[in-house]
Amino acid sequence: MSIFSFTFQRTKNLKYLYAIRLVRDLANQLMIFFLPLYFFNLRFPFMSRFELSGLQEGIFNVAMVYLLTYVVCFFLAIPTSRILTKHGVRYGFLLGHLFYCLYALALFFSIENPYLVLTAAVINGLQINLFWNTYHYSLSKHSSENKIGSNLGIINFLLTLLAMIAPALGGIIIVTLGYQTLFLLGLFIILFGVVFSLQLDNVKVRDHISFKEFSAWLAEPTFRRLAVSFTGRYFNDASINLWTLYMFILLGSHDSVGYFYSLSLFLALLISYFAGSYIDRDKGRKQFFMSGGFLSFFWVLRGFMLNIWTITIVNAFDKLTASYHWLFFDRSWIMRGKGREALSYFVYREMIYSLAAIVFWLFVAVIFYFFIAAWKSLFVAAAIGVLLTLLIKEHKSEQS
Repeated sequence: MSIFSFTFQRTKNLKYLYAIRLVRDLANQLMIFFLPLYFFNLRFPFMSRFELSGLQEGIFNVAMVYLLTYVVCFFLAIPTSRILTKHGVRYGFLLGHLFYCLYALALFFSIENPYLVLTAAVINGLQINLFWNTYHYSLSKHSSENKIGSNLGIINFLLTLLAMIAPALGGIIIVTLGYQTLFLLGLFIILFGVVFSLQLDNVKVRDHISFKEFSAWLAEPTFRRLAVSFTGRYFNDASINLWTLYMFILLGSHDSVGYFYSLSLFLALLISYFAGSYIDRDKGRKQFFMSGGFLSFFWVLRGFMLNIWTITIVNAFDKLTASYHWLFFDRSWIMRGKGREALSYFVYREMIYSLAAIVFWLFVAVIFYFFIAAWKSLFVAAAIGVLLTLLIKEHKSEQS
């Protein structure tokens, strides 16, 4: 038997879900990976009224765009969920992809008019809800309980494979052909997601989602604990976006950032492949706590590295550890969503994620305006975020 045999679950709907996610992440790794750099280098005329350094102005651009995105995402989470309850998941995917195309188109034209980036941010807030709530609900519904880790493992393996190639390729495209070509390529790639979405069974969702219920859920101690873990996850994810910007400031070129990021992902590839099935068999939390501790330590370490080779080495070890940690984390919270009110769970999770994003980007604006050691403060916040993810539980009744 080949050592690469992998017992993930294969069904018609899961097969198309894998394809949809791969298409989505290929577009993301090409475009979204470099977006903080793009936003950083934009110049909005109104910014000249403030006495800001070049670094502060660039960081404020990034924070402003993401802040607007997640304010929109929070307030549209419940209205967009009604599309799924009324028309089914296929429409959620289709609209999510179509709005993603509009997002890429707005970015394409923002080269000439930077204010269109703000339009793109509003569209992005809408499409995040449409796509991710639909995707997580569908993955939870179609994955059997003892195969979720394996399913996530194969997805993460393939995503890591893409992530090894796409950043380097995206950097080359930006240097040789410019951002407009990159955004146009992302638009065409995401159209394949529309094709795969049409192949899915159009599952109708029976659920009642409201701000009143969201408030009631937050009143429960177990859900508040879950909300804190999601907040920690966003602090980590958003800090990774800014880590790309930090590497760009050190290296000074888009293609170098892509090369070194791709190199650091190479060592993480096999871990993503094998860790999923291991987690399905061994659900112990000891390794999860250890990986969280290492990831937190790596974030603190980043603030003291100025040499590109030390950055690459730490990146590689970080990705190795992250492959296991986030598989365990994702399996736990997706498992928590299997049940009668599954869509409510995923919508409210996205709302918590959005609130965490609003807090994070306000925090980033404050530390870069008032503090000299802003980067180190950011990395410490990311380290704390990773530790907060250790609060995740697969079931409400699970003991710490």
